[in-house]
Amino acid sequence: MDRERLIGTFRELVKIPSESPNDQDFIEYMEKFFKMEGGKAKKDAYGNLIVKFPAKNSKSTTTVGFACHADTVKPGIGIKPIVDGDIVRTDGTTILGADDKAGIAEIIEMIRCAEKHPPLEVVLCRCEEVGSLGSVNLDYSMIESKFAYVLDTDEVDQIVVGGPTYVTMDVHYTGKPSHAGMAPEKGISSILAASLAISKLKLGKLENDMTANVGTIQGGEVRNGVPEHTKIMAECRALKHENGIKLSKEMEEIFKQSAREVGAEVVVDTKVALKAYYLAPESDVVKLAYNALIKYDIKPTTLVIKGGTDAAHFNSHGVPTAVLGTGMRDIHSCKEYLIIKEAEIMTNVLVDIVEGLA
Repeated sequence: MDRERLIGTFRELVKIPSESPNDQDFIEYMEKFFKMEGGKAKKDAYGNLIVKFPAKNSKSTTTVGFACHADTVKPGIGIKPIVDGDIVRTDGTTILGADDKAGIAEIIEMIRCAEKHPPLEVVLCRCEEVGSLGSVNLDYSMIESKFAYVLDTDEVDQIVVGGPTYVTMDVHYTGKPSHAGMAPEKGISSILAASLAISKLKLGKLENDMTANVGTIQGGEVRNGVPEHTKIMAECRALKHENGIKLSKEMEEIFKQSAREVGAEVVVDTKVALKAYYLAPESDVVKLAYNALIKYDIKPTTLVIKGGTDAAHFNSHGVPTAVLGTGMRDIHSCKEYLIIKEAEIMTNVLVDIVEGLA
């Protein structure tokens, strides 16, 4: 592995703006880049990039995949990456973009320096930062990987092997407007209905590894009017799918019951954004990463997280996918930085994985 080349590639990638959802130019750049590296690159209908590399010094026909997201959060225009000892940081006016371009750079360096590997598939998903929209809309008929790794978490000693069922609820209450001083009795308060529901919900950390939250409430237009419209944005998460569905239905019924009590109307738009998954420690995708990390005196731990990643959607489409760290820290902030030593370790881990599979 070439340290200077790895960091040079990373610094070039972060200079290319890709603030979500405006990541198409970066996708176009990477399509040309991967073609120059010998890959066959295509975009699906949503604009996700799928790149295939043939086996190298190997008769294996089992394709392994590596995925990252192409977009970044804001502010991500005019990034100036600075090498400062063993880290890469910015001048403090922007994010760094290590989330997720560190992972992309590590995959590129792995492809360049692996002496042998099976068929490889690299997927760059669009718009991850605004709801994993790329992996939601990915054309999985184009995916050949039997298992995969998403490079999109921070510390390299952690392997993410599971994630939650995540249910979103957009709740719209409609009451009856009236003057709050002259004829309040003629009105039906949508805010009262929404508030009554929230007061009855169990929120925060719940039993059986579940959580529930109301993130926003918006209603009313003027101080002296009985409010006609109020909207709530709520969610729940559970590490077991059936628990998440049960909890979301209980919350839905509370929203509806509160409307009935007040005399308002309500529409609850419920969506299962993520489905819970879990990869067993003895599964190939986990064991390969675990054994490769041990070679570098890393004692890896396996984690089940409550947050969402692109891996959830790969798993739900039958591609066992674990999440690996890239060495990034303080993401989504102007203090974001990349630990070069950890980036080197992960690159070498990826090389060990693909060479072992060859």
